[in-house]
Amino acid sequence: MSNGKNKTGKAAVSAAPAKEAKLPAKPVKPAPANVEPAGPRPPLFRRIDWITAGVTALLLFVGYMLTLAPDLTLEDCGELAVGSYYAAVPHAPGYPVWTIYSWLFTVLLPFSNVAWRVSVSSAVSASLACGLLGLLVSRGCSMVLESIEELRDIDRRWENALCMVSGFVAALMIGFNGFMWSQAVIVEVYCLSVLSLLGVMLCLFQWTYAPQKRWCLY
Repeated sequence: MSNGKNKTGKAAVSAAPAKEAKLPAKPVKPAPANVEPAGPRPPLFRRIDWITAGVTALLLFVGYMLTLAPDLTLEDCGELAVGSYYAAVPHAPGYPVWTIYSWLFTVLLPFSNVAWRVSVSSAVSASLACGLLGLLVSRGCSMVLESIEELRDIDRRWENALCMVSGFVAALMIGFNGFMWSQAVIVEVYCLSVLSLLGVMLCLFQWTYAPQKRWCLY
């Protein structure tokens, strides 16, 4: 009769290995969501950026005013000047925003001829557009310096100088470019379009910096 021992008298070992006890699995914590830092974020644009924009716009405006066309010029100048004076509709597509914008200058500047007043509106929009470009380039230069490890700890005065020079050069190259300059001293619609484009870029730049400010995106 078998009593669970082999011939040598040792107890028989079961061929099936014993099952190890399974420990309960630890709950997996979800990855923490991106949490905004406590408190309001510092403003995107610094004082040096606004100084760059202001000085650039002022310098360009003086340059435009010194070379402003004293009266009517060629192409659509006469038609657009009349449309501005009466807040009317020039040739298609009509340029409604530009017409209202330039009409304000015919009212706010009650001297000289109508063409000169409307040309001033071109100079204002062109200089403001270049000022916004200087603002964006100055701040963008600072972000580039912060992204380079070797330049991250650069002295603040050198950083401000590099940002200001970058903004000046970019804005003046556009502002005193032959095409931009030629449109900024006559009765034309293009300078206001450039200003609106820079306004859109400014809003998108602000939105990427602070996504919670959706009004910039809108």
